[in-house]
Amino acid sequence: MRYLFEDYAFDTNLRELYRGADVVSVTPQVFDLLEYLIRHRARVVSKDDLINAIWNGRSVSDAALTTRLNVARNVIGDSGGEQRLIKTLPRRGFRFIGQVRAAQEPSGVAGYDNPIEPPKATLPLPDKPSVAVLPFTNLSGDPEQEYFADVLTGSPARERKERSPREIDQEVARKAALAYEKWRRDAESRKEEAARENARQRRERTIEKVQAALDKAEREHTRRVDVIETERADIEARAQAEDARWHKQKSELEKELRRARS
Repeated sequence: MRYLFEDYAFDTNLRELYRGADVVSVTPQVFDLLEYLIRHRARVVSKDDLINAIWNGRSVSDAALTTRLNVARNVIGDSGGEQRLIKTLPRRGFRFIGQVRAAQEPSGVAGYDNPIEPPKATLPLPDKPSVAVLPFTNLSGDPEQEYFADVLTGSPARERKERSPREIDQEVARKAALAYEKWRRDAESRKEEAARENARQRRERTIEKVQAALDKAEREHTRRVDVIETERADIEARAQAEDARWHKQKSELEKELRRARS
């Protein structure tokens, strides 16, 4: 099943979240949380519902649940302040309020939800022949030479034939400078995008690490409390037994004292 909302596609079969054509990185628990909220969007989902569905009823702190909800909101462009898609209803629970369209994906078929464009009208052939220069491929293996392939593509044979060598050299230099500037800007954009993606992944790993430490601390705390409660129960039982033994011994001594006085 694929759920479509805003510019997102939530694929439960592939367990992937798309924004447009890009795949959005989602951790398994956050994916399960989103799937449960979207699938039960017709009602308010309580905290116990989420714990039973996502954590199989294990003891989970409010902080752990809040952290997962914040991450779920973040991956779909929502926030706790805005609550455009996931709404928190105080003392009741949570609900996915975005407009969702469910689409059944046929097995092995990709892009099923894209409408088929009608065939375009065939353009009439020109009276005179024309030459199309296909893009050149950079075979050097050096990314720095990509702009040079673009320059060659923009300098067709007919242009070279009709213009002087000096004019061609000037045009090639101009196109080379423009192509290189475009390549440089694209490279910087890709570098910035990679840095943002790395920062986002580091934040997610930090959240997961802190949450795991919190869960471990909670389990350790529960275990220690149980041990203390057990030890306290044993101490109370030993105290009661000692008190009974003392009363019995005191009674026997008092009887012996009375016999001695008589």
